[in-house]
Amino acid sequence: MSLLTPLAPTSTLSNNLIIYSSGSIPIIAKELNLKQTVLGGQSFRWIEHNLNEFVGVLGQYVVRLQHQNDNLRYTFFTNSEYEKTFSNDNDRRVETALILHNYFQLTIKLCETFEKWCKIDSRFRKGQIPIGVRILAQQPLENLISFLCSSNNNIQRISKMIKILCEEYGRKIGTLNGMTYYQFPTLDELDRSDLEIRLRELNFGYRARYIKEAVKYIKYTADGGMLFFDRLKTLSTGEARNQLANMMGVSRKIADCVLLMSLGKQDVVPIDTHMYTFAMTYYGLNNENTKKQTLNTLNYNGISSFFEQLWQPLSGWAQAAAFSNEPYSSTNPRDSLQSSMSSLKRSISNDILSEKLFKAIDENNQCQSIKITITLDKLNQKKILTIQPTKEPSKRPRRNVKPIVRF
Repeated sequence: MSLLTPLAPTSTLSNNLIIYSSGSIPIIAKELNLKQTVLGGQSFRWIEHNLNEFVGVLGQYVVRLQHQNDNLRYTFFTNSEYEKTFSNDNDRRVETALILHNYFQLTIKLCETFEKWCKIDSRFRKGQIPIGVRILAQQPLENLISFLCSSNNNIQRISKMIKILCEEYGRKIGTLNGMTYYQFPTLDELDRSDLEIRLRELNFGYRARYIKEAVKYIKYTADGGMLFFDRLKTLSTGEARNQLANMMGVSRKIADCVLLMSLGKQDVVPIDTHMYTFAMTYYGLNNENTKKQTLNTLNYNGISSFFEQLWQPLSGWAQAAAFSNEPYSSTNPRDSLQSSMSSLKRSISNDILSEKLFKAIDENNQCQSIKITITLDKLNQKKILTIQPTKEPSKRPRRNVKPIVRF
């Protein structure tokens, strides 16, 4: 018996929009937390239309998803002009199910990895971090431009900008329940002499130039156009990151988002100002001058390396899960310090790059001094962090810290 079962159509469609395929994929909630995955700041094209019903765009399809009774129920809609010819409905269901398998990376067994995280990080073990948050495998051009729009921005406004970009330059798919959907524009559709001017008129601000320069770089400077991204997948993480950083406006954080979400570099941990605060608050990576510090190259490298070492394997997935629960957190625990120390200790047989003294808050809300040492493994050029308590007494008084608030 097939695991894919058809769903009855219940939506109001425009004249040119048709139901291409519908079905369901069996998957338990512990393997897929649908809401926190699609609305967690990875992709900016999903909308919750009804309770636990999400609509977004994947390629030429408008996709409606629901997770009910341990099944991911889906319907794919498309423009009648794009309709492919398959021998039967089952072939269509197989095709669309495969699209979702790839998009949600369902070959990765998240429960097994989550159990490993629980052993090394008490915040996972105590249920303070949700299970089922998956990394979406996104199209690299859409992912890159989305995060170029994320600079000094929030999720709501990024989503609005991507919607405007698609309406201006993408191909129309059709209207579902009164909302019109468009494909994300191709490289050729964005390669226009007036792109920056028009995007500035549409209130993209300085990001308009970043998008224009990214399009020019990929199409004319990087040999092969979109094949540029395929080549990056074959490079090491560091080499691929350097290639992305050649584009104007691509910061370390933006490059890391593309590496993690589009190029299969599953252990990359992107750090932004929210994640920086998260690291300071929950993992003791703070010092006496934290309030005066901003995220910079040095502390970005240190924090990212810390979590990449702590959360192996699939460190980038752990970061997505750990951060996804922050807007809903009502407590401010100071956990994970001891587990972090024991998990990250390494023998120091290499050249020391830097040492920093931090103030950590233990589970009793008491100050404790720790020293973090960053070393370089000469064999594979990876940064290794070592954490150890120091004997320096802390004079910092007990205090309560408010939970993080982020967009």
